[in-house]
Amino acid sequence: MNMKKKIFHYMCFLISLSVVCTFILTLTLCYPLFFEHTKQEVKDEAVYLTYVFNHNLSDPLKLLHNAHTQTRITWIDINGNILFDNSAEAAHMENHLLRPEIQSALDIGIGEAYRISTTLGSNTYYYAVKLNDGTILRLSRTNISAYDMLRGSLPILFAMMLAIYVIALLAARRMARNIIAPINAINLEHPIMNDLYEELNPMLLRLENQNEQIRQQMKKLKNQQREFTTIINNIEEGLILINHSYKILSVNFSALEILNADRKINYIDKNLFTLVNNDALYQATQSVMKGERQEFYLPMGSKTYQIIASPVTKNDKVKGAVILFVDITEKRMAEKMRQEFSANVSHELKTPLTSISGFAELLQNNMVRPADVPLFAGKIYKEAQRLINLVQDIIKVSQLDEKNSSFMKEPINLASVCKQTVLYLNDKALKKQIKLNFSAEPGCEITAVRQLIDELVFNLIENAIKYNKPNGQVNISLKRKSTHIALSVKDTGIGISEEDLPHVFERFYRADKSRSQINVEGTGLGLAIVKHIAEYHHAQLTITSKINKGTTITIKFPLV
Repeated sequence: MNMKKKIFHYMCFLISLSVVCTFILTLTLCYPLFFEHTKQEVKDEAVYLTYVFNHNLSDPLKLLHNAHTQTRITWIDINGNILFDNSAEAAHMENHLLRPEIQSALDIGIGEAYRISTTLGSNTYYYAVKLNDGTILRLSRTNISAYDMLRGSLPILFAMMLAIYVIALLAARRMARNIIAPINAINLEHPIMNDLYEELNPMLLRLENQNEQIRQQMKKLKNQQREFTTIINNIEEGLILINHSYKILSVNFSALEILNADRKINYIDKNLFTLVNNDALYQATQSVMKGERQEFYLPMGSKTYQIIASPVTKNDKVKGAVILFVDITEKRMAEKMRQEFSANVSHELKTPLTSISGFAELLQNNMVRPADVPLFAGKIYKEAQRLINLVQDIIKVSQLDEKNSSFMKEPINLASVCKQTVLYLNDKALKKQIKLNFSAEPGCEITAVRQLIDELVFNLIENAIKYNKPNGQVNISLKRKSTHIALSVKDTGIGISEEDLPHVFERFYRADKSRSQINVEGTGLGLAIVKHIAEYHHAQLTITSKINKGTTITIKFPLV
């Protein structure tokens, strides 16, 4: 039962009880007053009629016949015989001499009595007065009993009760609304700040204490949630948490990016396969839900990911799973590059060693004429130098791969380094009928490792000479910008095809189609070393080239 009904029932009960009690009390108090009023009216009429009879103001019988009154009037002679009665036939009425009020009137002049009338059958008040001629004038009036009054008032009482019930219903609703309104308006965030009933203060105080506990717990949970969200959203690996129904509980930004999902969509509580639809992942997830840890590789576009899916258990029951996406593209590429590097190194080392071994074997077996010994020795020396250069370049690439911290940076005038390199390689350029041009803007100073910058400039200019055409040119320029210094080496050589251009900085890569027309010597690591040195100095490396038009390599060194 709700509060409104309770208030209504209580109000109806109390009001009904009050009405009944008030009615009974009123009846009890008013009945004697009513009876006294009736007696007084009868006595007043008796005084009037007595005066009329005693002074012969009118014919008594005619007066009595014409009287219009609710009072019963009886005229009795001295012997108790009925002379007149306005309510019954006098001839048929019994003698009234022995009636108490008659006896009292004969004795003292007046008499009164209260009894149940045998003629009318109701409670009646009798008042008798002795007239001057000795006859008795008796007046009587029937008095309604308390029970009759109550019975006659029942319809009024019921009508009042109905009206009271209706009023009580409306009042109960209004009262309940007025009582409940402040309760409904309670500020549950700060209960003790409410101006409410005193009886509710203990409850409000308990609510305030509970709210404080909840606030502390929520604050702690939010901090933990924030830390957890920050951690998972800042890790590079994709992370997805799911429950046993495959619904997503948490997913970080990396996972959404890996799966090319829209970040604006909320995937929480959605099925895992609305985010990613992959048969291998589906089968792996099913196995994980059986309690088996799964680990496999999943190619996605140009990248390869290692998927690690582990079950989350509680009381030996699988409640969900953690799915981790680890990008192993670089690792796989590094493995592939190491394999290719090992194969290339083996091949590049094998060629000079085979030549050295072959020439040495001829010399050992005296299969070379004494006049040709210097020629063979020179070839052995040349191949040995080639081998030494190759080993040195391999060591340099390995050091740069490892980001060797033994390199010390210092302020370097890049224009000075370029000038020295141009002077050093000028003779080699002249032999190939190639002209070297150098221009520099003032203030081209950087902070770098001198040894590496020397190597970078040397490789760029030497490469431009190697793959140039007779009567060609190599233009070296230095330009200072607001954020960087740009070193540009442009040749008029054979150029590089578009399909080979992305690979020219790979180790031991040779663009055979475009460069087969020129026989050049080298380790195949020159541009790879250039790339690694540029990366070591956080420089931006770009290359443009067209077949038979030439190649331009630009390196932008940051000024910071």
